[in-house]
Amino acid sequence: MLGDQHYSYWFAKHILPNEHVVRTWLGRFPQIEVDDIIQEAYVIMAEAELDNISNPIAYFYTVCRNLILKHYKKTRIVEIVALADVQNDLLADHMPSLEAVADARAELRFLNSVIQRLPERCRNVFIDRKINGFTQKDCAKNRGISENSVEKQLARALLSISKFYAQRDKSQAIPIRGGVGNDKKSHS
Repeated sequence: MLGDQHYSYWFAKHILPNEHVVRTWLGRFPQIEVDDIIQEAYVIMAEAELDNISNPIAYFYTVCRNLILKHYKKTRIVEIVALADVQNDLLADHMPSLEAVADARAELRFLNSVIQRLPERCRNVFIDRKINGFTQKDCAKNRGISENSVEKQLARALLSISKFYAQRDKSQAIPIRGGVGNDKKSHS
């Protein structure tokens, strides 16, 4: 078990900011005292090996779901809809899939290579405005150019970037063979 200070930090970082979401979810279930479920979940999590938990919010949901099921098992009369909700209500994993991570990284590498191909002034203005979030006025001041120049350089950068993306998309297009309008005649 983690030390009290580590547990408090873990709890404050992962659980407390998401408690309202779990409370809202728990409110869907009839015959459930939300405060009781939350309190029991806290007790269970305090006794758990938290350093082995990779997705704390999913763990919090799972603990609460198990407590709801335990509660319904003790209850003689349970609404069928409530039990079905518990059984079918799976927590959507907020972690992106490996494919999504790989795609995002490839997209960032492509964007970085495109930005590096921009002329220096366009590149610097684009980075200041779109990546660093500077205002047009601050960018102009930092670069020693007019706000009008910042606007024009940013427009050039965006146009160039869109052209690079269009070229990439065009080169990645898969030609369709044998589709409608393909009048190739067979010479047997």
